[in-house]
Amino acid sequence: MITNKEFQELLENPSFRTWVFDRNSQDGAYWTSWIAADIDRKELVEHARDFLMSIQGEAVDLEDQYIDSQIQKAITEAKKQEHLPEEEVEITEVVPLWRRYWAVAASIIVLIGISWFFLNKNEGKQEYALYQKQTSDAKANSELVEVINDGEKSKLVQLPDGSSIVLQKDSRLSYQKTFNGTKREVYLIGEAFFEVAKNPERPFFVYANELITKVLGTSFTIKAFGKDQDIRVIVKTGKVSVFTQHDESASQLKNNRELTGMVLTANQQAIYQRQEIRLVKAIVDNPVILTLPIENQKFEFNATPISEVFSILEKSYGVDIVYDEEVMSKCSITAKLGDEPLFEKLKWICSITEASYEVSDGQIIISGKSCK
Repeated sequence: MITNKEFQELLENPSFRTWVFDRNSQDGAYWTSWIAADIDRKELVEHARDFLMSIQGEAVDLEDQYIDSQIQKAITEAKKQEHLPEEEVEITEVVPLWRRYWAVAASIIVLIGISWFFLNKNEGKQEYALYQKQTSDAKANSELVEVINDGEKSKLVQLPDGSSIVLQKDSRLSYQKTFNGTKREVYLIGEAFFEVAKNPERPFFVYANELITKVLGTSFTIKAFGKDQDIRVIVKTGKVSVFTQHDESASQLKNNRELTGMVLTANQQAIYQRQEIRLVKAIVDNPVILTLPIENQKFEFNATPISEVFSILEKSYGVDIVYDEEVMSKCSITAKLGDEPLFEKLKWICSITEASYEVSDGQIIISGKSCK
């Protein structure tokens, strides 16, 4: 016997919804075998599919008026089937006889479950619409594969060019089934970490809501949830170019063979502030060590010139440190620094040399004076 709970769980399953609207999705084999395993599931799937198809295109506008009208329509249908007076039917009650009252149950599910598929939990409607438009346009030229991560763990996605993507929960990704053109293009909503195979002849593009990220081969993270105020591109290694979809020179930036626009290197990030419609560049909150020469693993310095100290930090963390070399030429450091974060190291160094630092436009600016 089919229950309301089973019906609701199926409707709320992103993999099932994807399969309903795209029978060529990679989830097809799973659902075919799932149905075949239990004869009762066939009827459940048919009803769930009919319901999803009936509301496709309507659920985009889940306003109060729409919701009320859908519930009233469901109640009217249930009343006709049972020949009950209108006053005996309560909106808040879902009668357990699933086959008789599936319309009432479905209407309530529109409120608590289905809206996620169309509106990303009723937030980021415009961003999801943009994602749909981008992927729809892309399908006209090439076949796309979509991966949805609705689980609690991250999901590893291997691309046809050897690139790998770690897709975080509540995120979705679409990519070209084969990279035959002059560009490698993927589309993202949510968060993912990219390790892109190097190919300067075929640049790699990530379309994430309002931002476009262009790379030739590197590793980076993009956080682009529809509900967030900011979109972030965080570079771990290599170099990337970031610009907005609304940039007047976006077409030129995409077609340039070089990386132009806002260029980021390791431990830098681009932050698109949606309310201000502004793209800014900054150092990541907690820079990580990228490459650390074996002889300097412990950051031990013995009367080491400040220029050498800063050079080691630059190479280890992939950041730019700007200071007046002439003024601080006689400064040196004798210290044993451990595995504390970069900014903790800078505090110690500045304390020893009576200097100070600030972070500006993705760089670390040191203000110091002459050492005797």
